[in-house]
Amino acid sequence: MRYPEKLYRHARQLRGLDLRDAFAHDAERAQALALTFDNWRIDVSRQHITVETLALLREYAQEIDLPNWVAALFAGEALNVTENRAAWHTALRQADGVSVSGEVQRVRDEMKALSEAIRKNHYLGATGKPIRAVVNIGIGGSSLGTQLACDALYREGDFDVRFVSNIDEENLRRVLIGLDAETTLFVIVSKTFTTEETLSNANAAREWLNDRRDVAAALLDRHFIAVTANIERARAFGIAPESILPFWDWVGGRFSLWSAVGIGIAIQSGWQTFQAMLNGAAVMDKHFLETPVAHNVPMTLALIDWWNTCFGGKNERIIVPYAHGLRLLPSYLQQLLMESNGKRVDWDGNLLGKESNERSTVSVWGGVGTDSQHAFFQWLHQGMHQANVELIVPVAYQGKARHSGLLAHAVAQAQALMCGRDGDDVADGLRSARVCPGNRVSTMLLLPDFDAWQFGALLALYEHRAFIEGVLYRVNSFDQFGVELGKMLVRPLRDALESNIELASNDIDTATQAQLAYIRHFWKR
Repeated sequence: MRYPEKLYRHARQLRGLDLRDAFAHDAERAQALALTFDNWRIDVSRQHITVETLALLREYAQEIDLPNWVAALFAGEALNVTENRAAWHTALRQADGVSVSGEVQRVRDEMKALSEAIRKNHYLGATGKPIRAVVNIGIGGSSLGTQLACDALYREGDFDVRFVSNIDEENLRRVLIGLDAETTLFVIVSKTFTTEETLSNANAAREWLNDRRDVAAALLDRHFIAVTANIERARAFGIAPESILPFWDWVGGRFSLWSAVGIGIAIQSGWQTFQAMLNGAAVMDKHFLETPVAHNVPMTLALIDWWNTCFGGKNERIIVPYAHGLRLLPSYLQQLLMESNGKRVDWDGNLLGKESNERSTVSVWGGVGTDSQHAFFQWLHQGMHQANVELIVPVAYQGKARHSGLLAHAVAQAQALMCGRDGDDVADGLRSARVCPGNRVSTMLLLPDFDAWQFGALLALYEHRAFIEGVLYRVNSFDQFGVELGKMLVRPLRDALESNIELASNDIDTATQAQLAYIRHFWKR
């Protein structure tokens, strides 16, 4: 697909744009290129765009009918075309008005009852002692979102919720340190209840409990619950029907923390906090669905992201939250954005990249501020590559001078990326090493506060941006067949290692043969 010629022409006109000159010649630029949602201020004035750029992008959004795509998402249409099902995660945030609300509300009531029983010491283990720690066993979307939320919303005195995702046994071993088997509850989270890493850790957790004789009886009844769309497999594992919280095939893993998958959030921080998170996301949903393109924040930010990739040559997006509680956000967004849109064919099965500027979504990485300033910011300021930097800055003042220092660092980094440094203040021999070229782009999201409501709205914002970018790239944002390939190859290799058998040479390549031989050699020592 070739994009409109007027976008190409405009991109060529902006190739020489220097942000420093743009601000010098336009006193209104900072206000004209600022977006608002609720009390947020989203500053895109340091992007390589103009007011005309936004107008052209929004015009293109209308041409390809983006508002109707949004309406189809909220209506539960089968937008996941390769698997012929809906991506209806927004329904999980709505209290009424949708056909699934009764079913969603029923599971939500079960979550509330279970989380409150645990928090109030009413949920007892096999020996009659109240549960005091919960271990979430899952991976990918069955872990990342819930773990991020628990980290972000943690307050002193909250319930002890821990996470195991890696099949490396060291992950589980460390998580179990200091826990009492009689007072520990495991939550197995798996949509299909077939995920190898999750089931391997679940079986290891069962062995850990079995080694503690006091809790061996009534093991699964009181020390395991399951969150899954595959009720039968959970029951086959041995979990009682009343200990299974369901969710549905129209809930993608990376969009699932709003469902029963997020039970750990409610247990740690309380139902009121979980509900506030849902409410914040629901308000962002309403804005996304009902706001015209010209003022639609998720749509506008997605258009700018797409512009940067296809017309600005910026193939990396760097996420830097200036809030310690959001330190896991870059990892969460890696899955949300790269698993959603890291595709090589469009929704018609055509190979992308036939046009020189036609690309799939960028790579996404980042880290928490200010730690990142002492790591990869050197590359941002003086490296050879241009990247799109996004700074997320909650501004609520806690009455501590250190918070003003944190905010000053965030603002300074955005200023430094744009303004750079010419090196005139040092001797000639050192000047070239000190020069920072500047004119590097960034977006700053200024949030008035950081609480469960703001957090929910923030995650919904990124979900909607990922969806819009998928439409712009013409890819299905809701499948992940690339993830499945490695899973398919694991079983014969694992069997070969465990049974010490040789695989037929026509089944594997010579590099894999050599790697297996190396492993066997050291296992024999």
